[in-house]
Amino acid sequence: MKKTQLIFVITLLIEAGLTYACSSFLSIRFIELMFFSGLLFSVLTFWFSSSGSNSAHSHYKAHSMRLMSGANIEHNPFRLRWTAYFLASLSFTGVGLIFFILLLTDVIPPVS
Repeated sequence: MKKTQLIFVITLLIEAGLTYACSSFLSIRFIELMFFSGLLFSVLTFWFSSSGSNSAHSHYKAHSMRLMSGANIEHNPFRLRWTAYFLASLSFTGVGLIFFILLLTDVIPPVS
């Protein structure tokens, strides 16, 4: 097994384990929480795996450093890195979305 495939599988297992722990703690079904936790994991992975920034905070920091030092600071363009972590999180979110839609349409019946 390649390193990226191993990272992908381990990331899915960690996300599933954390989701299972939260669903047990909150006393709800795993598939009810799967989409929302997958979305959270995807956003966090996107935040930490991308490089550069177009946020106001980074512009403020660059501007204040330029004023204090007089040096011209070059701005890094935004670039998304498609890592195994990010792809695993997107996959987890996609499967969770499918289950969530099936729950909303009553294909998967509610707990009685």
